[in-house]
Amino acid sequence: MAGLTAARLLKTEGWPVVVLDKSRGVGGRMATRRIGPSRLDHGAQFFTVRDARFAEAVSQWESAAWVAPWFTQNGHTHYWATGGMNALAGHLAETLDVRREAKVEIIETEDDQWRVTTSTGEIFRATALLLTPPAPQTADLLTACADRLPPEIISTLRGIHYDPCFSLLLTLAGRSRVPSPGFVRPEGGPVEWIADNTQKGVSAGAAALTIHAGAKFSRQYPGTTHPDTAKDDIARILLEAAEPWFAGPVEAWQLHRWKYSRPDAAPPLTARPMYLFSPQPAPLVIAGDGFGGPRLEGAFLSGLAAARCLVDSAL
Repeated sequence: MAGLTAARLLKTEGWPVVVLDKSRGVGGRMATRRIGPSRLDHGAQFFTVRDARFAEAVSQWESAAWVAPWFTQNGHTHYWATGGMNALAGHLAETLDVRREAKVEIIETEDDQWRVTTSTGEIFRATALLLTPPAPQTADLLTACADRLPPEIISTLRGIHYDPCFSLLLTLAGRSRVPSPGFVRPEGGPVEWIADNTQKGVSAGAAALTIHAGAKFSRQYPGTTHPDTAKDDIARILLEAAEPWFAGPVEAWQLHRWKYSRPDAAPPLTARPMYLFSPQPAPLVIAGDGFGGPRLEGAFLSGLAAARCLVDSAL
């Protein structure tokens, strides 16, 4: 969301923009998967609106039928993306020059420009660079040119930490016992959140559930890959904890671990800037939910502010 928002604003301002994304699709944690005919959001499940700038964007998305209200809680409407969260990302990327499966491996400076090399050896040169990966990944990417950047850039990035999250996706034979409108927050145990994608409207037919584990449980299994036996053990624990909300047997499941699920609150997000900026050796802006906050709106506002910073720096 941060990168797509920034790219759209820069293009509107007349900048030539190329977006590099290491995945086959766009969206990051705005992610949707399929299990057979079922569709399941396995990252962000919804978003809320507080800021007027985000409200304006969401109003446009709702008019275009990209998003719709799901439920209201504590005075805030929770929105879901029609077709799944990555469908919203796809809509936002439609007018952009997005290079998919372009995994950036090296970022260097060359005279007064940035030189970006992907895993396939493709090289991109740019007069300005905007980065929106999770802060630890951004810090690693900037290692080769750290001596040419203000020291607080790397130190700030290294100070931003993220909680991991296991996401278990499953389909049931029949319906679930998840209460209307399709979500429940269990009290205690390893499960933090259960969403019924069928009730939400993302999927059709039998129940398709997304189960998010809490950060404490997810930290017990470090790493991004696991032997099948470890995956089976993790899934079994989560399935047992969520079993009261199953009205039928589990037909299929998939397990995913988000290494950078959401930024923690140390230091407090309110004490962080909305982005990092360095004019030397060439304009560099760093944004994302590690700065704007651990909600979709935070990523949007950070991307918006970062793009505006670049525009203003060129005046």
